[in-house]
Amino acid sequence: MNKALILTTTSGFLSQFELNNVKLLAEKGYQIHYATNFGVPIYEVKDQTLKDMGVVLHHISIEKNPFKLKKNIWALRELVRIIDREQIDVVHCHNPNGGVLGRLAALFSKRRPYVIYTAHGFHFFRGAPLKNWLFFYPVEHFLSRFTDRIITINHEDYYRAKEFPLRKNGKAVLIPGVGLDLDKFHASTEEDKRVASHLRDSLNIPEDAFHIVSAGELNFNKNHMVVIKAIANLPQKNIIYSICGEGPYRPQLEKAIEELGLKNKVFLRGYRNDMSALWHTADASIFPSYREGMGMAALEAMACNVPLIVADNRGSREYLLDGVNGLVCKPSSVEDFETAILRIYEDENYRLELAANALRTVGSFSLAKNEMVMEKVYSELPIASLQEPIEEEARPMVSVIMGVYNQTSLSAFDKAVQSVLNQTFKDFEFLIYNDGSSVDELNQYIDSLEDMDERIKVITSEENKGLGFALNRCIDAARGKYLARMDSDDVSHPNRFAVEVEFMEKHAEYMWCGSNCNLFDENGIWGDSSRPKNPKLDDYLKFSPYIHPTVMYRAALFDKVAGYAEERLTKRCEDYELFMRLFKLGYKGYNIQKPLLNYRVSRKSYHSRSLVDRWRESVVRYEGFRSLGILWPKGWVYVLRPVAAALLPSAIILGLKESVTPL
Repeated sequence: MNKALILTTTSGFLSQFELNNVKLLAEKGYQIHYATNFGVPIYEVKDQTLKDMGVVLHHISIEKNPFKLKKNIWALRELVRIIDREQIDVVHCHNPNGGVLGRLAALFSKRRPYVIYTAHGFHFFRGAPLKNWLFFYPVEHFLSRFTDRIITINHEDYYRAKEFPLRKNGKAVLIPGVGLDLDKFHASTEEDKRVASHLRDSLNIPEDAFHIVSAGELNFNKNHMVVIKAIANLPQKNIIYSICGEGPYRPQLEKAIEELGLKNKVFLRGYRNDMSALWHTADASIFPSYREGMGMAALEAMACNVPLIVADNRGSREYLLDGVNGLVCKPSSVEDFETAILRIYEDENYRLELAANALRTVGSFSLAKNEMVMEKVYSELPIASLQEPIEEEARPMVSVIMGVYNQTSLSAFDKAVQSVLNQTFKDFEFLIYNDGSSVDELNQYIDSLEDMDERIKVITSEENKGLGFALNRCIDAARGKYLARMDSDDVSHPNRFAVEVEFMEKHAEYMWCGSNCNLFDENGIWGDSSRPKNPKLDDYLKFSPYIHPTVMYRAALFDKVAGYAEERLTKRCEDYELFMRLFKLGYKGYNIQKPLLNYRVSRKSYHSRSLVDRWRESVVRYEGFRSLGILWPKGWVYVLRPVAAALLPSAIILGLKESVTPL
């Protein structure tokens, strides 16, 4: 199966604007992967919708601001690993910084995938500041050399993109915006009017008020301030202005509203997921942006038969003629917006005429029109190979996955293997990945395992790549409905698989389960360790809330999300990183409250982990806690905990360990 990676800088962008493209790619046989910063939800994030569509989700540290170099360099490394690890064939990137990092990642990857970049509005345009031309234009011109298709949403960008030096056989494509759903956004029906009336009441909009609505991120470019100043200058007391959206410019807008005495006239409504209803509450809509690639919210308002006032920019020029289907103002002119608002406010017949003309215009920007162009773009992609389905009767119920690297105790390894083979539950396959071991005796033993039991399959690598890589290769090869983790020096209790399979069969709401465990070393069992039954957010602070080698996953989980991180940073905490990522994406696990495994932990082993490994764990904690929103204030204490603990004397660590986990 061929795979396509969609990349955006903000997490709600795909579910807001690109679901139709996901559908088109899936129809062509592609598995869709989506990489974004799930910690920056400018739009509604429909994670469950994406999961139901089979989209594999990847959280990365990408930032919208290209000058946040540390985070974006980190995101670039993450993207390269995703492309290589997941064997991505097509990268479709969006937004300016997504376009930069996506194309660089494709260039630096080993696979060199086909690259599509949708430019939702170049930062260099007619009338743009000189600094935009000096910085953004050279970057786009250079990166076009590594791009197969540049998709633009307005004519100005299209003609400029046609001049870029694209890859061989590359070309620029013009689409009519990202596609407007005319079934969702349409002129008011009687039911829409009834709902709108109730919605106005809930928003405390008086019946006689003239309601103006804007929608868009709260940032400098969206230029909401010019409308606020215009309303402050108008004498009419019944004009209400609702700004829908969130963003970094909220404090400045709140301050202006306070200082201009507009607290009863101008309202920041926050992000709204009911815009298709809210447009029907509006008497007019305003879009004062300095820069727009197109302006889909403006098209939504037009489709809902709402008269439109816009700033003159290359996006609004695509669909608005001043005085015909809307009014056009200079972006920085408070006076222009005052005049336009007053004209529409005072003349009902005129605003109805503008709205009727706008309604006739908007059909050219429909989802159907967009789909026709994108269908052609995707028809030129590498042909997706459809994977042959595995016969259901050939599937084992469980695939046991184990990575092995230079296991020094052959006796311990043999006990681990035998504890799997001696399970009371027999319907499993056992995948053992030899991760470049250099111990001859160990390699000879591993080579003999397939002859020991027909359920064992050995996968051998000449090079050590780390446990994350090893487990991902096992996941790729696994055929079972469930994936049972196992380490090469632990001992599973004979009933472990039976108990875990029974639990998973009865509890479809959980994507994995783990258990408690006994702690043992060469002297026998010396303690036990437990984890919370239903781990909550704060349970991720002290340590991973799941004991990794006790865990059994639903294999289907890894059709929806990326597997273990494979980079050096996550060495020895691959599981911690994965579980935090899964929790962030909304998946749930459970811990069976009894020990099902003997976990090998020496009483004196804590300081055997190097300070470098402890530092890496601190970095993983920092990134995970930041993503989960628990970094401040108490998260910082636990970020530093691994390094601090490594510096404590062994006697103190041993005393704490024995006081917490005695048998």
